[in-house]
Amino acid sequence: MRSIQGEQADRAPGARPRASDDDVDAYVDGVSDEVLACRERGRHLFPTIRQAGIHFTGVDETGLLLRRLRCGCCRLAVKVEKWEGAQVGGRTRFRRVASTLDYRVGADGEQYLAPSGSGFMTPRQVGDAIASKALSGATLAALQRAAAEASDEE
Repeated sequence: MRSIQGEQADRAPGARPRASDDDVDAYVDGVSDEVLACRERGRHLFPTIRQAGIHFTGVDETGLLLRRLRCGCCRLAVKVEKWEGAQVGGRTRFRRVASTLDYRVGADGEQYLAPSGSGFMTPRQVGDAIASKALSGATLAALQRAAAEASDEE
């Protein structure tokens, strides 16, 4: 029996199908720990303006200033920010107008995004796959017994 939300998601245009457990497991086995950290966290670690400074790397066709920041964790995501400047009174004010993400291919061919056709991977799915891999070979009974002993020691 499908939930109302599930039925609505099936009918929604542009709804992204979830990746299967096998696809997520294959992805987790093929990428670095740094990429997995960003995928499990569900966000990238870009430096702040105070950390990285504010340096523009170009100007787009509309005259907006471009700023590029690379994720400090996975190093594969690049945030491209568009900034505008305006003279307000006696000083110049700047404001971020837009921001997009670009994904690079690593030196060894590693990619942040999963192969096309495998579906959308949520941070929870990635975390579940990492945990399942870490606990492979352990029996559920042994894990429950160890958890019960750990709670008795607290």
